[in-house]
Amino acid sequence: MPRGTTGSTTANAAIPLSHEPTADSPVAGDVVDHGSGKACAPLSPPWFAPGLLGLTIAGIALRIVYAVVWQDGRALSGDPRFYEKVATEIYRGHGYSLPSLGRGAPVPTALHPPLFSTVLAFFDALGLRSPDDHRIALAFVASAGIVVMGFLGRRILGPTIGLTAAGIAAFGPLWIQPSGQILSESIYLVLIPLVLLTALRCVDRPSYGRFALVGVTIGLAALTRGEALTLVVLLGIPLALIASRSWGSRLRLGVVLLAGFALIVGPWLGRNEVKMGGFTLSTDSGTTLVGAYDNATFSPDNPLYGSFDGVTQFGAAAVLVKYVPPPDHAKHWTELTLSNALGHLGTTYARQHLSDLPGVMLAREGRLWGVFDSGSELTVDIAADGDGVRSVQIAGQYVNWVLLPLAVGGGVVLFRRKRRDLVIVVAPIVATGISAALTFGSTRYRALAEPSLALLAAVGAVVLIQGLLKTRRRRVTIPDADPAQVGP
Repeated sequence: MPRGTTGSTTANAAIPLSHEPTADSPVAGDVVDHGSGKACAPLSPPWFAPGLLGLTIAGIALRIVYAVVWQDGRALSGDPRFYEKVATEIYRGHGYSLPSLGRGAPVPTALHPPLFSTVLAFFDALGLRSPDDHRIALAFVASAGIVVMGFLGRRILGPTIGLTAAGIAAFGPLWIQPSGQILSESIYLVLIPLVLLTALRCVDRPSYGRFALVGVTIGLAALTRGEALTLVVLLGIPLALIASRSWGSRLRLGVVLLAGFALIVGPWLGRNEVKMGGFTLSTDSGTTLVGAYDNATFSPDNPLYGSFDGVTQFGAAAVLVKYVPPPDHAKHWTELTLSNALGHLGTTYARQHLSDLPGVMLAREGRLWGVFDSGSELTVDIAADGDGVRSVQIAGQYVNWVLLPLAVGGGVVLFRRKRRDLVIVVAPIVATGISAALTFGSTRYRALAEPSLALLAAVGAVVLIQGLLKTRRRRVTIPDADPAQVGP
């Protein structure tokens, strides 16, 4: 039973791993209460808060500069256009809806999860109603991710790691772009670090309240981008196993996490059952599958190998609507029935080309992490939503190539020092890899993994620099040989 509930069991019930302290054992950076011998919350040095504040201000400034210099006044297309139109309808009191066929009365939609458009509608209510207003407002909101990354890094291995992770979040091109482009990653890169931070606090001191909070934050992330749904399993199960030795307690903690998740996501699913005709997080899954499973994305000689074919996506939808009668003798296609039909086309193609899947999945993973056909993926990224900026995308590729090996090194460090923490930190990376393997490889998909990569890269960078400095000091302090002791 977790701390904070009835009973006498405390955090000492956490699973002990080899070479790793239990939840009540002091680790590097902890302040120890010598009366009890237990670890207290680590105290930050006086430079941590000003440093984090400075990085946050710099991050806000960079995001505003990106919005003003590269995005100001640009016409919206793709997902940003959808988010803005739905936000307008929410503000007008029509709910999560879009004008029918782009012109008629608003009708309910579930093409994307609702949280990001709801945030934009809140800006509308404050009087910030233009896309350029939203870009500036999002620059401030998105920069909250810098603050969370600072506290997350401090929790992992101390304040130096915290400021390094915050610095990556402040200056990383893939962190700067979403707010200027009005993409849901603007808030996603705040919520995913929050998920990790709340989960790690459960590792420190598990309680029902903290597990419920993990479920709530995962729910908010899933209402921003659907792939976060996988964290319920990939993060929730390991977290429950770590938190207690008792299977009964683990089960109760897992149920509480699910309850927190259901509290957030349940109303949206219920709304979609009533308005859209099915319990679904979004009606975009079918278009994703049909664009990911076709001749172009399965052909090694095609530039879209392992990527996404937008032509097939829209072409298949147009053919179905024009030439194929709706299912169950319905008068017209709906978002959900069209998504289901498109998804069926994609899965049918996959079953017919099972022998090609391993190679395609490998190509998807390579595209995701920027190690396969990066030039082609750069072109896809720039074309996506019509708002890519080539110089920033190129900078993002270069930064990614630096961070990846550092993240691997940081993973090795955490495996040796804080193995339980590593299990939590890598969960979004695993979730990202699974999502890409099942759909397509894209730089944008990497947003779910970016906080974990930044955190591990910060650990790797700091440990590497400390090791180099230590080696240099050793060389400098080697005493000169005594000439009297040197032979002829």
